Amino acid sequence: MFVYILGAGAMGCVFGAKLSAAGWRVHLIDVNAKQIAAINEAGLKLSGDNGEKTYRLPASNAADAKETADLIIVFTKSLHTSDAIASMKHAIDDKTYVLTLQNGLGNAEKIAACVARDRILEGVTTVPADLVSPGVVASHGSGGVQFFTLTGETAPIVEEISAALARAGIDAKADPAIREAIWTKVIFNATMNATCALLDTTPGPLGDREDGVALAAALIEEGASVASASGCPIDAAGVHAMAKMSMTQHRNHIPSMLQDLRAGRRTEVDDINGAIVRQARAHSVGAPMHETLWRLMRVREDL
Repeated sequence: MFVYILGAGAMGCVFGAKLSAAGWRVHLIDVNAKQIAAINEAGLKLSGDNGEKTYRLPASNAADAKETADLIIVFTKSLHTSDAIASMKHAIDDKTYVLTLQNGLGNAEKIAACVARDRILEGVTTVPADLVSPGVVASHGSGGVQFFTLTGETAPIVEEISAALARAGIDAKADPAIREAIWTKVIFNATMNATCALLDTTPGPLGDREDGVALAAALIEEGASVASASGCPIDAAGVHAMAKMSMTQHRNHIPSMLQDLRAGRRTEVDDINGAIVRQARAHSVGAPMHETLWRLMRVREDL
């Protein structure tokens, strides 16, 4: 398989390195010139539980992607999905599959503007990944991938990707109920990401306070109600467990929205909290808490 990783940040680099080691030909695509240069000049350095290893992978911007892809795995931020997939149209034909493992709702639908729906796969990942510096990433601990076809129909590519991820040391599950998994992660991110970003704190201090725990619990329940109204009922208890783990075992993790605010970048809040609000409106239910976080985040981005 010849694979483009579209979005060579922390997560994209971890997957690129591991799939390369598993025997697939991998080409990293990004817009960050420093990241591209560092990878091409010194290799991609991945630090894991078993030490650091350097992987020699080509990296470039989309315009320099010359070969047609068998598979494109998308890791860009959700707000860049449409522009990113459009930039790769010249490397896509009717045999190319595209897998999105991004945060947020609606990424697959954005990709469908350039790719046939029966060639799109969607999923979520819990693989840990941190960008240390240009060309250097870290991944400590375990994580996995759940994914399936956008159409809900089985396809040989699902087993091919699952097998490759397994060879790469990533637990992969082909899950026909992938929409529930996506909603679960969206609600978790909408709760923990936006709250920590607005309070400028990591999950630990939020969980140390009764009001913080109560706030997270209420946001989860509201998100679960919207998911149910949207035709995708989820297990809210699972999201509560994820939040508790975040507040205890990942106390000092800096959520991506907080990282973005501190760096002066736009966040993914429109496709996370904003997506929950849009779904609530579409199905005539309320989501006042998520709408408040969404609007506060949009104001905070502009300050």
